[in-house]
Amino acid sequence: MSAYAIEVKNIGKNYGKLQAVDNLSFKVEKGTSFGLLGLNGAGKTTTLKMLVSLIKPNSGTATISGYDILKEPMEVRRHIGYVSENPSFYTRMTTLETLNYICSLLDIPAKLRAERIQKNLELVGLVDKKDNYVGEYSRGMRHRLSLAQALLSEPEVLFLDEPTLGLDPIGAKGMRDLIVQLKSSGNVTIIMSSHVLPEVEAICNDVGIFDHGKLIAQDSVENLRHTANDSLNIEVLFSRPDENVARVVEKLPYVNYINSENNRLVINTHTREEIRPQLLEVIMGINNQVLSFGIKENSLEEILLRILKQQP
Repeated sequence: MSAYAIEVKNIGKNYGKLQAVDNLSFKVEKGTSFGLLGLNGAGKTTTLKMLVSLIKPNSGTATISGYDILKEPMEVRRHIGYVSENPSFYTRMTTLETLNYICSLLDIPAKLRAERIQKNLELVGLVDKKDNYVGEYSRGMRHRLSLAQALLSEPEVLFLDEPTLGLDPIGAKGMRDLIVQLKSSGNVTIIMSSHVLPEVEAICNDVGIFDHGKLIAQDSVENLRHTANDSLNIEVLFSRPDENVARVVEKLPYVNYINSENNRLVINTHTREEIRPQLLEVIMGINNQVLSFGIKENSLEEILLRILKQQP
């Protein structure tokens, strides 16, 4: 039996002359989480739709839990859950009616439905809304309901397309916490696309970076950070804003660039260790009201942008 929940083999999709996904191959181990990153139009959503058998690839194929998306699409659907970026439901159905309807579509035995529905409503925090019409739901509640319906089949693989898109900060945190909770169980493999990079860092073991339909990098976040370590980010926090520090520091020969915001300064420098004490000495000579001075790890956003800039 394969150790991989997802195996994508030279998959491609074009719309006329537009090559949305180009000869894509990757694998995702069972029980792990994988994030798809890239700018708008990079091919992330098209890839997910092919893997959940909503659209057919023009070339290549993939297996999900051992089932081929072209030869066995119904078996694929029986073993997955899918949360789209804009979930929609029948607005004149209640929460219970909606989930019972989904159960019937999934051929879940009647004797199991009530227990599964209750368990998932408790998980997503909608038990007290079970008799409410879905048309009364906020966007955040629809996302939670979408997650509940995606879990009804007890999927081996859960696909999440921009799961917090359009949610307010509280709603986004709630959804993110739910996904982290699912991940910690180890019972489901998660593959998600997201523009919220801290979210991907918190949830995903590995990430794949897409550009114009191609997978240009795939690794753990930590390993990607190591590949981006040709420079160093140093964060300095002052007791009060001081524009003079930024003007002086950006002219230093070992400084690549700086980002200044209020009383916070992030300085991108060469990686040589002797630079740090030199830099601190320069800064303290201008403003000795330094509250903190330390290394700031490359964020996933910085890694993404750097890798994309390296593309021809």
